Amino acid sequence: MNLATKICTLLIVTLSFLWFVEGLTCNVCDFSKHSRCKSGQGRCNAKHGQSCSTISQFYGSRHMSSRQLCMTHCKERQDYHNKILTYYMCCNKNLCNSF
Repeated sequence: MNLATKICTLLIVTLSFLWFVEGLTCNVCDFSKHSRCKSGQGRCNAKHGQSCSTISQFYGSRHMSSRQLCMTHCKERQDYHNKILTYYMCCNKNLCNSF
């Protein structure tokens, strides 16, 4: 193994380790509306089995509110109850669940 191959291998292992340690960072907001966080703004570091999530509620076509968080076993889905549509969105890139 030549020097260049050793350096490349070391670089790949180091970057992989840093990515593993750093993990996934998500936006957190307890209540957002009109693309702005109104309360509980922050960030969370997703644990194993978690992803970034946005939960949005609509009344008809009118957006009522959203919430951003780290969610365990997140699955994209839509629930409809009492004329309110709740939409669950999941993503796995840093800060992908913007307001």
